[in-house]
Amino acid sequence: MNVISWEDFIEGALNEIGPIAASIGVFDGVHEGHRDLLSRIIDRNSTNSLVITFTTNPKKIFGRNSYPGDISTLSQKLSIFSSLGIDTVILIDFSGNFSNISGKDFLYLIKNSCDLSYLILGNNFRCGYKGMTTSEDALKIFKEEKAVVKIGSMTSLNDELISSTRIREAVESGNLLKARNMLKRVYSLDIADIPQISREQTIIINKEHIKQVLPPQGQYSVLTGTSEYTIKSKAILDSTEIIVPVKETGHLNFIKFTDK
Repeated sequence: MNVISWEDFIEGALNEIGPIAASIGVFDGVHEGHRDLLSRIIDRNSTNSLVITFTTNPKKIFGRNSYPGDISTLSQKLSIFSSLGIDTVILIDFSGNFSNISGKDFLYLIKNSCDLSYLILGNNFRCGYKGMTTSEDALKIFKEEKAVVKIGSMTSLNDELISSTRIREAVESGNLLKARNMLKRVYSLDIADIPQISREQTIIINKEHIKQVLPPQGQYSVLTGTSEYTIKSKAILDSTEIIVPVKETGHLNFIKFTDK
């Protein structure tokens, strides 16, 4: 999978790649609803699949004090995209002047930077300055263009729409089974780059270093380890720390919550 910056993209990095089928979004968690959208671009065999997403969730930038945390880190998100078969990912740094671009200008920059033949957006898609441009606006903007624009409907689970917001709420409330069903995988903390303290056959992590949303305080059954091994363990979340018993101390890469 090819990963390039927004700046390289608009400077022509994909000019010669051929027809492109694309989707745009935050894709936090890459949950089941996201996968339904992405399958539309992956299954178009005559085109290259392209995902345009962000290095940081825009909600995190605008709601610093109220933002509960990410579902997935950028590393996790890119890994899932790769496993799904996405050809190219464009990463946008939403900080700075980018947030001031109008939705129309943003969409035309995409159209003028590649051979866009197909674009699918979620029906809750918004882009541009203050999120004022919707998926319906995108349909109107591209009405005179060659690109086909489709709006996907939201996916439901047990008569409830799947969304990143609902997954966050499920994790925060400790309903990890519900989160797992919407994600189609166990909820996992990416701790590969997080400071860890080894102490008496335990790994201790300060919760302040975790940027992902966390379940409530308590004890949880988990899988943890590195790319080389995985072990079953119990993780204890107290008010300030995550404590994981281990047989051999060493830096861990992940904590996967299998049950409480």
